[in-house]
Amino acid sequence: MDGGNSADPITYKEPKQMQINRKTRSITKYLKHLQPSELYMLGLVVHPGVAARLQSLGFDVTLTPGQRILAPARKGPASRRNAEGFDVIHRDKPKETAYRQIMWTWTQFSGRNSTEEMSKIVDVPYKRYPRTRVLPYSIELEIRVRDDGQKYVVAGPFTNDETSVIVATNTANMMREALGGFEVLDKQLSSWVSAPVRRLNWQLLPPGRNVWESAAPALERAVERAPAGNRGVLRARLSAVGAKKPDFVAIGMGGFDGYAVFGFVRQKLCVLESPHVNNATYVLPMESWEEISQLTKAEILSARAHTARLVHTRSWFDSLDEVLRDDRKAA
Repeated sequence: MDGGNSADPITYKEPKQMQINRKTRSITKYLKHLQPSELYMLGLVVHPGVAARLQSLGFDVTLTPGQRILAPARKGPASRRNAEGFDVIHRDKPKETAYRQIMWTWTQFSGRNSTEEMSKIVDVPYKRYPRTRVLPYSIELEIRVRDDGQKYVVAGPFTNDETSVIVATNTANMMREALGGFEVLDKQLSSWVSAPVRRLNWQLLPPGRNVWESAAPALERAVERAPAGNRGVLRARLSAVGAKKPDFVAIGMGGFDGYAVFGFVRQKLCVLESPHVNNATYVLPMESWEEISQLTKAEILSARAHTARLVHTRSWFDSLDEVLRDDRKAA
């Protein structure tokens, strides 16, 4: 947050590009040279320092036009809102009962002088203020090249109006977190070289005779990045999906870090598993893996994209069995 009433040190007195290197409360202070409803983009010239940051986000070593990726949530609050969404907490309303999942472990006697460690997932109730979930903005970073050969990383376009302020401001702060700063690009928007979009948000793991065994090490690394209290639950869910013998597995990159997709050809379904233990598992129509992998996160999580949503409660395992039962094969 900006401290006190201090203003950002850079103001626009004339229409020119200038890099802003600090968090901003509102993008509007940098748009005074634009006409109402004029389009603009946020971006940076790709120099060696920016290129190194882009590669750390998951971009290819060779940056080519059309590459896109969702910045990782771990880069900061704005990146987290962009990649994961957020909750609006209603503190003016009475508290409600919610549930969080934990792995409960206990020791059980299994015979004379013998014990056995047991565990199961349980739903633990707690009180909290009601909240409304806001889906991620899902604004991706893209490599673009002007017709003069200058390479940029950009996000947008946005419209200079009130409806775009919140998302554009968050995007500016996300770029500061991930790349060190941003510029308002309002000139020559029509001069970008045309290039096909290629999203880099997923890595398809190498197939093997046993896909689950091949994918297990990469998935375990994703589990280890989760909070310690969540790992047992997440590991149990991933194992349950893996026991269904998926035909392929892909792991998320960038803003999809920790996510995994399991493909089931016979059922024509993909199971998208989240690293968040109190969220939900999304079941997507397969169509083709390439099509799913090129959707934005907002598109994947929208009601138009998924065929089922398995909430993370005790009934999750039964719901998974129902969705992937053997008689749900392609006709």
